[in-house]
Amino acid sequence: MEGNWGFVSDIMIISLLLGVAMIIKKSIRPLNRLLIPNSVLAGFLGMALGPSGLKLLDFSFDRLGTLVYHLMAIGFIAIALKKRRTGSSRSAVNTGFFIAISYAIQGIVGFSIAMILVYTFFPNLFVPFGLLLPLGFAQGPGQAYSMGTQWEALGFTNGGTIGLTIATIGFLWAAFGGIAMLNIMVKRKKSIGIPIEKPKVVERVETIVKDYEFSDIDGMTIQVMSIGSVYLVTYLFLKYFTAWIGNFGTFGETFAQVLWGFHFVIGVIFAFSFRKGYDIIRKKKKIEYLNSFLLQRVAGIVFDYMVAASIAAISLELIKEYIIPIFIITTAGGIVTILYTIYFSKRIYRKAVLEHIVTFFGMHTGTISTGIALLREVDPQFESGTAEDMVIGSGLALFLGLPLMIIINIPILGFKLGKPIYYLYTLGALILYFGLFYIFWFLKVKRSNSK
Repeated sequence: MEGNWGFVSDIMIISLLLGVAMIIKKSIRPLNRLLIPNSVLAGFLGMALGPSGLKLLDFSFDRLGTLVYHLMAIGFIAIALKKRRTGSSRSAVNTGFFIAISYAIQGIVGFSIAMILVYTFFPNLFVPFGLLLPLGFAQGPGQAYSMGTQWEALGFTNGGTIGLTIATIGFLWAAFGGIAMLNIMVKRKKSIGIPIEKPKVVERVETIVKDYEFSDIDGMTIQVMSIGSVYLVTYLFLKYFTAWIGNFGTFGETFAQVLWGFHFVIGVIFAFSFRKGYDIIRKKKKIEYLNSFLLQRVAGIVFDYMVAASIAAISLELIKEYIIPIFIITTAGGIVTILYTIYFSKRIYRKAVLEHIVTFFGMHTGTISTGIALLREVDPQFESGTAEDMVIGSGLALFLGLPLMIIINIPILGFKLGKPIYYLYTLGALILYFGLFYIFWFLKVKRSNSK
């Protein structure tokens, strides 16, 4: 029976790490100022105590990677099943476009550096590796691991672990770089032209949230059942659709691999459809089965475990070949992200500029949790509307960023066909994507703000 405990034992270890991380943060006050989420701290504890560290904890890197892959999709499906708010402010729409243009900028930076490295000091470098920068920084460890793993079949050795490493370095940029940026901006608010109000200290009030319970089934069970049903449909669609397109030669096979990497996007689309059908049917019923609060709790749990597992799954031994390229790309990515975040935020937001800057930077180097942690420093009660802008904007960015799925596929096709010219096509497509957004969105916003 011992052999059947694989995934269960790994989950128990992650649970233990999360508990220890929480105790450490409560006991060591300076850690609270670093704004490192418990899940990130738990992940680093896993690295230190696991098989690649002191070997005090025994877990499988491969199993943790698989866990991250699935938890990412489950978390996004849970969020997509929540009740949609009617309408969105101009600020939220601008945030959606900002998120999409951020993908393009990080993609241009990462891919350009990868091309330079492969034609100078690292001729054996897997060029599409540069695209892991926007995947790891802006979209998080789950997506970076997912795509890196898919590319392993093309010869990208330890691609999943490298993706997780880039995402982890992004967390460090969010925690340490975000705090440094926040403090500098507050001290130099006059010289940088950003109006800043000191946050009001408000006593926390505990609220009681009424759960949905039914006579024959628990409310949480209904949420998990709905998420599981959507994920099953997602799996069946990917299984049969990718088998079909795999018959269309090299492009079909490559695109099928990319689709498995973007399984969470497919899941979100099915979740939106499920929610739409549910809302239509529910109009005739008074009972509300899907509960946004419970769905958010599921997503929160899933993302905490995903982040902790993704960092713990990093094996330094497996990424030693890519240490220098990773350092170069992530350093450039962090610096550029600071610069364009400040540049665009000062020009597209009329209110709560600082709040948007720190939150966006935290999101696009780490995850939503690191962004919200930074936001709390200047907006403890979330009164600025910044958090809502980021959530609504992320939904819009999901669709605006779909062309990037095609762009990411271009260098993979070039690699398989042995045609480096496809790398230039990829860079050109990224620049074109950025240029269109800059001309038709940003310049229009800038003109409207000047009136």
